Amino acid sequence: MKKIRHHKLPITLESADHLTPDMLKAIQIQMAEYSWDDWIDEDGNWFKYWSKPNPKQIELFDEV
Repeated sequence: MKKIRHHKLPITLESADHLTPDMLKAIQIQMAEYSWDDWIDEDGNWFKYWSKPNPKQIELFDEV
């Protein structure tokens, strides 16, 4: 996976992104309320954190 986007908010994260403190704060606020419930992967599927090898430590993007 190289990209993940938010279903409601105008947030798209790409593997090459440089995240600013403001962007990280916006993501933190959203995650505190909704977790991963509103995120969609690059194929249009709902992001399922529980299907990852360790759901408490998620690697969003493949290593390059």
